[in-house]
Amino acid sequence: MPDYVSVTLLDGFGRETRKLVELTPQLTLGGYVDNANAWLSAYAEIGDLQIVRANLVLEGLDLPETDPAGSNVDIGATFTCFIGDGAGKKASLKIPGIKMSLIGAGGFVDLEDEDVAAFLDLYGDPPDNKVRLSDGEWAESWIQGTLDK
Repeated sequence: MPDYVSVTLLDGFGRETRKLVELTPQLTLGGYVDNANAWLSAYAEIGDLQIVRANLVLEGLDLPETDPAGSNVDIGATFTCFIGDGAGKKASLKIPGIKMSLIGAGGFVDLEDEDVAAFLDLYGDPPDNKVRLSDGEWAESWIQGTLDK
């Protein structure tokens, strides 16, 4: 369950700041949402910064060990897919820090690579998908993956 609400606030000069607010344990997700909303409403009464975003944050996730040596946030890939039930509509998924070992000739990513396919399957057909592209959309089929310029 969520442990915190992360709140992004904006001042009159266009500068953002973030506030992490710890939430008391609840039995349901709705309880966490209610408590986060209560904090946001109470802050709006005493603060003059604009609340531009509030996200529930989960703690206790199993983070796999990785070594960032040699990685670069400027190197990424874009995957293109047909959206499920989208009548031929396409969507793009950008992934920062793609491993260069996954980039082949012409800057293309092999969609058949075991690790790439497993990652992209997370966005696939319901009900087995684990995450969504955006706006609740899911990927019906992947077209290509390319190294960003």
